[in-house]
Amino acid sequence: MSSELQHENHLIQLRAKLNERKIKLWEVPYMQVEGDEQRHSNGDEMLRLAEQFGAELGIATELCLQTLTALQRNALDKLQSKDEFQRTGLATVRVRAPTQTGSNREFELKVQVTETGGQLCELIGQRLSLDARKIKLVCSGKIINGVRTLQEQKVSNGATVMALVMACSEEEAKRECSTYDRVHKIRSDAEMLINENDSSNFLSNEKQALLMGLTLYEKGKAAMKADSCEEALLLLLEADHDFRHCNSQLLNVVDNYALLNLDIVWCYLRLKNLNQLPDAEERLKVCELKFQQSYGKNMARVAAIRGEQSNEKILLVRLHLLKAVLYFHQNKRDDARTMFRVVETELLKLRIDDDCLSRLMECGYGMKECRIALRACSNDVEAAIEFIHSQRETRRVNERRSERERQLYRTIGHDAAEGADTPRLKLELVDQLMEMGYPEELAALALKRSANDINGALNELERNGEALQAELLRTVLVDEELQAKLEALGFGGQVAQVALKLMANDYDRATNYLLTNVQNGRCSEGLQRAIDVLERQGSSSSSRKGSVSEGTDQQLAAAAAAASDQQPSTSKRTTSTSSDTSADEAKRQERKRKKEMLDLLFKSFSQDIRTTADAHLDLPLDEEMSLLEQYKKLLGME
Repeated sequence: MSSELQHENHLIQLRAKLNERKIKLWEVPYMQVEGDEQRHSNGDEMLRLAEQFGAELGIATELCLQTLTALQRNALDKLQSKDEFQRTGLATVRVRAPTQTGSNREFELKVQVTETGGQLCELIGQRLSLDARKIKLVCSGKIINGVRTLQEQKVSNGATVMALVMACSEEEAKRECSTYDRVHKIRSDAEMLINENDSSNFLSNEKQALLMGLTLYEKGKAAMKADSCEEALLLLLEADHDFRHCNSQLLNVVDNYALLNLDIVWCYLRLKNLNQLPDAEERLKVCELKFQQSYGKNMARVAAIRGEQSNEKILLVRLHLLKAVLYFHQNKRDDARTMFRVVETELLKLRIDDDCLSRLMECGYGMKECRIALRACSNDVEAAIEFIHSQRETRRVNERRSERERQLYRTIGHDAAEGADTPRLKLELVDQLMEMGYPEELAALALKRSANDINGALNELERNGEALQAELLRTVLVDEELQAKLEALGFGGQVAQVALKLMANDYDRATNYLLTNVQNGRCSEGLQRAIDVLERQGSSSSSRKGSVSEGTDQQLAAAAAAASDQQPSTSKRTTSTSSDTSADEAKRQERKRKKEMLDLLFKSFSQDIRTTADAHLDLPLDEEMSLLEQYKKLLGME
């Protein structure tokens, strides 16, 4: 048990005793007032009080006296700072700087509340001999803005500020600079990825904020896994800032915000600042409420679906542990004992048998999936193997479904839909229409038009099939990688684009189509007609924002039908047509360069993110057990 935690325990108990008996250590008889109102501690009275409280609480008299003296000095300092603030406007701010060694550096600073957060950073940087630009300040669960005044951010006299810095060794100071830079680079990289993948402005500001929050949260979890709590807390608070730009209805569809609040409070505890940041209690309330909404009270809904040993109960263990710790620091010792007993029982139920784990890993399964499976199956190895294979199959099915959905959306131009409220296509309805003999792309497009009304989609397919075909030609977005592969076979860029549009990005069909309709470098009449129509469509869309007349629709459909049947003609243009200008080639190369840059950025950005859906359920629970034992000793539960 750390001496810091033991000292905190004494402070909590003695402060409660003083409040209970309404004893004010800054008044007579515990203070003596001499001439000019000079005050000093009354040693005899303080010793008598230390002996009395020490006997009642089981604390050595010497330790009790030291703690009471510290409380008395702290009370006097608060009175003086309050008086100074009222007279001069100069606020006293307590700064806590967590270090990598697990301790905290604490000191006070004087500052005007009309000064900015950046100026406070400068003062703290001078005190810690660090570059102020490399310090991030947190107060009441929010990152202090460097431009706004402290008063605007409700940082006033007596506030406690956490300064996220490393220990002052050269190596650790360098690491802190890296942490600061990494957090800002992560946000800018995320913004670039989100904006570049939203070329049609499909996402609303609110959904962009949600996506940014989810992205930063994933990076924060990766930092937690790497045991970098300072960087993790910064990223989690940045994510929290973005989540707060979303309305409650949007947040209610995901449980990530509950998990975010849980992880923020966990970082507070790891950085030994749980009792200093009052929003910890509020965050745990938010977390508990959302867990009940998602999983049912006491995980009843999850237990009914997935069994009593569902891995989601791990989340409940951490929530209950943090609640118990918070009760302890609020001196609600009976509540803390009750909750710690609950945590102990839950941990025993979730304990993984080491022999079972070894046997399962000998079968070739990974540590993470073994832990999850054994917890889900109460350490039954055979059942755990079945569980692992069932989970893998479920993931494969979901991945295939997601890939099919993405491909279908690209084919029918769903990314370019107007507005953010376009309904998601129901693949089961697409399958029903395919069973009736309709092509997948046309079925999806009809459902898109009818807002997932299958009867309306049937009506579209029967009455407006030709218009649907024309719309499909307009909306298919050409896959640039497939285009490059066709060009590598010797086909021109424009011809490759037309073939991929006509064949909905099906590479094999597009290749066969071109082999049939291009001979000796010349296009068939039907293919040439499709090229001409699509060229007119392109010039029309540039002047009329993508609108195409009914006549053009019919021409497109007719060109598509003709292209399917026509044999090549020697009277038409070659594939190396003059439309493949150097300007078009330059644009294509620029798109290729930009895509390569974004691919590299995404690879770098996502390399440390856990992508599996159940990654947050894979906790070894060693830290939870260690904390439980520490607090049980403090509460005399052994």
